[in-house]
Amino acid sequence: MNTKKSQSVGNSAGNNTGNNAGNSTGSELVRDYLATVEREASALPAERRQELVADLAEHIEIALAERPGGSDREILRELGDPRTIAATALQESGFGPGVLPGAGAVTGAGVREAPGRRSPAWLVVLLPVLAFGLGYLWVPLGFALKVAGAVVLFRSRHWTKSQKWTGFGLTTLAPSLMNVAWFLFSYPNDPSQTEYWTAIVAVAVVTVAGAGWLWRVRSDANAGQRQ
Repeated sequence: MNTKKSQSVGNSAGNNTGNNAGNSTGSELVRDYLATVEREASALPAERRQELVADLAEHIEIALAERPGGSDREILRELGDPRTIAATALQESGFGPGVLPGAGAVTGAGVREAPGRRSPAWLVVLLPVLAFGLGYLWVPLGFALKVAGAVVLFRSRHWTKSQKWTGFGLTTLAPSLMNVAWFLFSYPNDPSQTEYWTAIVAVAVVTVAGAGWLWRVRSDANAGQRQ
């Protein structure tokens, strides 16, 4: 569990419940709640589980800061049953047998998101490569494929948040900026065929390298079940 953030939440809970009847158990309630979520979500990969607990801890800490007159018990009640949250996270990540009615993934803002199907890793990796190749035949198609690739990447369970942003930068953002730079600075100066194909190859190398990196660092959605 994210120890520093959990300790911060516990301290915040103790400070903010000083005017409440439950001030003696405030931090303990928060710690028990987060510990239950972590325990019930033990089938998740460690990094994903820590991210879930850290998001919940951050939400609790913010809520306590924004409502000094409220109690941590009320905030935890608003978040919902920790077992439901864990079951939802397991289902959303492909590890759980099902989701309790009305459950959804909890984000850092405390908003529940309905679980949905996730695209396979190979599709996430293939889309930016297709966007590069087909984009030169028809620009709108390439743009549509880039958007689709970004959406499925950020919805995927095969990469961490930081890996998703890195992959997006390598497969979509960097190639797009290279194309923009080409049309703004090189194309108006009537470039030679050598310069033209050099630019295309450079974009291709960045795109394929980014897709290859995503494929290498992907995580197996079933790894947690085999551990």
